[in-house]
Parts: sequence; structure tokens; C-alpha cells
Amino acid sequence: MRLAGGLLIALAAGTSGADYWVLAAVVVAAVLAVAAEALLPPVGDTRPDRIVGSVSRLGLVLVFATTFGQYVFPSAPGAAAAVFAVVVTVADLAGVRLGDHAARWVTGLLLAAAASLIAICVGIPPLAQFIAPDPPSVPGLGLAVLVLLPFLLPRRPGAGRAAAVGAVAVAITAVALYQLGPVRLGLSATSFRELLAAADAVSLLPVLTVMAAVATVPVAVDAFTDGRERLSPERPKATLACGLIVAVAAAFAGPVVALGLAGVGTLAELVLRVRARRYRSKSDRSRRA
Repeated sequence: MRLAGGLLIALAAGTSGADYWVLAAVVVAAVLAVAAEALLPPVGDTRPDRIVGSVSRLGLVLVFATTFGQYVFPSAPGAAAAVFAVVVTVADLAGVRLGDHAARWVTGLLLAAAASLIAICVGIPPLAQFIAPDPPSVPGLGLAVLVLLPFLLPRRPGAGRAAAVGAVAVAITAVALYQLGPVRLGLSATSFRELLAAADAVSLLPVLTVMAAVATVPVAVDAFTDGRERLSPERPKATLACGLIVAVAAAFAGPVVALGLAGVGTLAELVLRVRARRYRSKSDRSRRA
């Protein structure tokens, strides 16, 4: 579910820096996600781990709020993003949780939407003309991997889940590049609107708006609760503090800032997971000795 909510806005930012090479960036990010889930332990319970894990998840909430504002209320995206954060905060205060059954339904709905999008883009001749890409820019590739990686890590741990998420991301990126080309895909934060227009599917724009809401609201509530619980299990104070921070940031931060914060938070969390793995390896060797 993270993928759907994040790719709506992260793909444009990644493409603006990496051009056609964004497809390679998605592959690299997918491989990193699979390796992380296969080789690294979950983030620990020390104070630094809890703080970094919380920041990482609240960064995701900020991205989802920004995505919601850009797609659902494009005339006032900042205000809509702030209201989104307030709604998520109230949901956490009320004890709303995304259960496994609801998560499966939402995931199934989003997978059906992704399959439809892929079919539309493949079935209609592309509007963009292919132009051989320039040699890849290392900073551009790095930026693309950074902004895409947070959404390729699955909601529940597992290398198989990460591989499935990565495969869907690669497929969507490929058809988006095929239909729009990198210039139009990276031109606007809401490039999926352009994608439907290019594929002669303007009538589906209201459906895209609904899917944007479905792809962001449930997973934002889930990420917010997870991030808040890592800071404190006490709901009222911690929830209000986290909600206030995200709401203010959502009102003023644009898509690039939100994606950058989420990417840096995720990268920091992976660094801590690598450190935990090394610590466990040393402990195991000490015990054997």
C-alpha cells in the first residue's frame, strides 16, 4: 500500500533527476528493499532506533498528506494536506487501526487499479517519442533511489513481499515512461494525471482522484500510529505533538521536501538495521568462542 500512495508523487521527482534512468533507479531501490528484508533485522527498541523509526514513518505520513493535497484538492494542496494530517491525528486519538482484513481489501483494489493503468498504457500508442537517454547522472540516480526506496519497503516485513512490491513498481514505471517519456513524467508532481490524458483516458481522472484518497488515507493512519507508538505508547500527548508537527510541515512543505525527509529517514533506519546486524554477528561469534 505504501507503493501506491508514494509512487503517485515520487515517480515524478525521481524522473526529473534521472530521466529514463529512473527505471534503473527503481530496480536498484527494489533490490535494496529485498536485500534489507532478507538480511537485516527489524529496527531495534533503543532510544535512537525508536526516534529514527518514528521520524521515518512520520515522513511517510507527510508524503501521503502532500500527495492527497496535490491530487484531491489541487487548488489548495497545502491546506488540504494540513487537514489530512489533522484527520489522521484524530483517527489515531480515536484508536482507528487498519486491520489485516481491511489492508487486504485496499491492497487488492489498488492492485486492480495498477493493472488497469498498465493495460491502458500498453494498449494505446505512446504520445511521447523515444529519445536515446544521455549517460546517467550519479546524483540524479541517487536522488531517484532515495525518494523511491521508502515506498518499496513493504508494510509487513518479508523479502517476498518486497520483491512483489518492486515488480509492480518496475512495471508501472516502465509503462509510464513508455507513454509519457521522461520530460512530461517529471514535469509535474501530479504526472499520473498527464499519464491518463496521454492514454486517452481523461474520463478516468475522477477515478484517479478516488484512488489517490484510497492509496493515502489508510496507509497514513497506519504509518502515523506506528510512528507515534515508537515515541510513546501514551496516545493523547504524543499523538497531538506528532500531529501538530506533521500538519504544520504539510501546510508548507512541497512534494520534494516531503519526499526528501521520508527518504533520509528511511536511509537512517536502514543504517541502524545494518548496525544491529553487525552487532548480532559479533555477539554470535563471541558466544561461539
